[in-house]
Amino acid sequence: MKIFDGRAEAKKLDEKILEYVKRSERSEVRAKVLAIVQIGDNASSEKYVEVKKRVGEKLGIEVVLHKFGAETDDLELIEKTKEVFEDEGVGGVIVQLPLPRPSLNAILDLVPAEKDIDCLSSQNAGGVLTRLSPAMRACEYFIYSDGEVSKTKRAIVVGGGKLVGKPISNYLESKGWKVEIDENYARGKVLNAQLVVLSAGIPNLVAGEDISDGANVIDFGSSVVDGKTVGDLDMKTGLEHLGLLSPSPGGMGPLTVRYLFMNFLGI
Repeated sequence: MKIFDGRAEAKKLDEKILEYVKRSERSEVRAKVLAIVQIGDNASSEKYVEVKKRVGEKLGIEVVLHKFGAETDDLELIEKTKEVFEDEGVGGVIVQLPLPRPSLNAILDLVPAEKDIDCLSSQNAGGVLTRLSPAMRACEYFIYSDGEVSKTKRAIVVGGGKLVGKPISNYLESKGWKVEIDENYARGKVLNAQLVVLSAGIPNLVAGEDISDGANVIDFGSSVVDGKTVGDLDMKTGLEHLGLLSPSPGGMGPLTVRYLFMNFLGI
């Protein structure tokens, strides 16, 4: 098994972003802010929002958080978020998921396509028809970071969510992969594929022993347990038989955040 170090790879992207920002001090995009819309309180969301704000500060990009209470009426939330989206000073928007109730998913389609850096609105078609979503770009980076990974063509995606599971599946299929989405995975079921992508958001859901020998694994899962972030893969189980492993935390998260800023800047 080989560990994919997302933090180390993110530093390489930081250098690229900082160089671009340095050359673009007077550009129109550079002068605008990145807006984060957060509705309600969620432990994982709080952590990710803080990470994005911290990375933005490091990269010289202003990040503004607009936080609304989950108890706020849907119609009022729609009006307030539309004000954020339509602000001419906002160059890109992140609607922090998960939203507290399904009825608020309509807000995602209110984000103008050119500001939808997470590629979550229906007009962006999951990122395939316009630009790749940050999760897709992180997955692509992983695949092409190792020559052996890029040659494999069968994948299983555990979890078919809007932010990771479905976009990743769309991306892989567009590259000729045969993809199976498992939205009802139960521990103990064998995952037999060259690439296994975990995105269920259920802590320690998958045991290493239940993944086939030599499989490359990307863990996008992120849950907070006893104040600590853990992924979908149980890191205390047998992992030595795996190929390249991107764990959580420390794998895809740092790359995904950088690609948010790169989508914001258009690079």
